[in-house]
Amino acid sequence: MKKRVKSILLIFILFFLLLPLLQQNLSLFAFDPLYGYYNLRDKPQLKWFTWERWFSDKFQDTLSKSLQDHVVFRELLIRLNNQYKLNLFDETDMKNIVVGKENYLFEEGYILEYLGRNFTGKTYIDEKLRRTKWVQDYLKREKNIDLIIVFEPGRASFFPEFIPERYQPQHKTLSNYQYYAQRCKGLDIHNLDLNAYFLSMKTTSPFPLYPKYGVHWSTYGMTLAMDTLIHYIENTRNIDMPEVICNNIISSTEYSDIDWDIEKSMNLLYKLPQSEAMAHLEITFNNDAHKTKPDILTIGDSYCWSIFNAEIPHHLYKNTDYWYYNHTIYPNYWDATKCVEQLNLKEEIEKRDVLLIMITELNMHNAFWGFTDQLYNLYCRKDATNSFYHTKRLLISADKDLTNTRKEAEAHQISVEQILNLSTLKEMTKK
Repeated sequence: MKKRVKSILLIFILFFLLLPLLQQNLSLFAFDPLYGYYNLRDKPQLKWFTWERWFSDKFQDTLSKSLQDHVVFRELLIRLNNQYKLNLFDETDMKNIVVGKENYLFEEGYILEYLGRNFTGKTYIDEKLRRTKWVQDYLKREKNIDLIIVFEPGRASFFPEFIPERYQPQHKTLSNYQYYAQRCKGLDIHNLDLNAYFLSMKTTSPFPLYPKYGVHWSTYGMTLAMDTLIHYIENTRNIDMPEVICNNIISSTEYSDIDWDIEKSMNLLYKLPQSEAMAHLEITFNNDAHKTKPDILTIGDSYCWSIFNAEIPHHLYKNTDYWYYNHTIYPNYWDATKCVEQLNLKEEIEKRDVLLIMITELNMHNAFWGFTDQLYNLYCRKDATNSFYHTKRLLISADKDLTNTRKEAEAHQISVEQILNLSTLKEMTKK
């Protein structure tokens, strides 16, 4: 009996030792590819070897990295590692992804912006909004073009109760979004605050406005937001636009892609529990000949993808022009040669009826991505350049998510605003 047990154990051991070889040559098991963008290096090749590369360590380094990318069961091992870290330590290897209380998922930037850790300063924001107000008034008065700021909802603003304690949420200070929203009201800048709108419906909405495992609004939340935006544009321009009509709502725990986009990027071994019922909408559009489709240009962030993927602008707008982060042009997002800077800005602007700037709290430190500044420089030539503002804006744009700026501020034990001001003065003295 003991001999038989030993023989069986030996067979199992040999099988598991040979399994990687069998998988590599016979592909016994099929695994789902990992989610996200990554480049796999080429498989190891003999031609890489030369004596020069050997003695310079280039061959060893290239071979080592290539073997890592092509290790057998790579997808399974990565998912297993990610699941283990989440279950035991509530952590993830994904950059900037934070596991909050009760497994609510965040991008870290939302938390930092909400807590005021990226606040760029009242004087700087005041100057940006002064320019924005000038542009808004000028375009309406001279061109009959409406410039509308849309504050999209923010995940941390909506779910502050699930922010991990290590971020010390009790020490929240003034955020960029708060000050922008406050000053827009004071300066009478046309804006639609969907963040405040979502918060007002947090406890009364029949369906989730935000999913537990997604960074963006739910399909239901997005549809409500677009319905609200359409009514705002109609009132602003005194027109009657096509309507979004909801024919049916199906409540289900089966999540659409938008409802678990953060979770997908974590590449876990198995899905997180989907106990929260999401709303799946069947919508049509009232598009009769008496309706007006305005020519709308959207300058926005990733929240707009769900809007355009649902083809809502196709039915409601005269065109579907979308400038992603005021840089790449939808639908040519994957074509690096199609950039906003290659366009004639004046021609593009003056053929529009409405300019929408749609921005969530994550991006408020770099508000409007230079768009209103470009328009201000285009139309207000007589106004002297504010060198301090211009230099500070360039510094903020260069440090995309303010990571380096925050690290420097923490090292000096001062605020992000203070380090930005010091860096701006230092940069100005170089010129």
